[in-house]
Amino acid sequence: METNKIYTGPYKVVKFFKKSNRRQVLRRGLTLDEAKRVVNSYPDSNTSLVGFTKQFTSDKYYKCI
Repeated sequence: METNKIYTGPYKVVKFFKKSNRRQVLRRGLTLDEAKRVVNSYPDSNTSLVGFTKQFTSDKYYKCI
């Protein structure tokens, strides 16, 4: 039986460099809305992109629905 889980923990904003595949963490400990706002505040670039991801993967940051 499969259960659906929702992530309830913090997010981090990461800059991904296209050529080197390097990642640089810009901000940590954000809510989902804050992370979206930070990502949208960065301008478009040919060399990198900014996105957000879950900060932790432990089961204690997930809630079953």
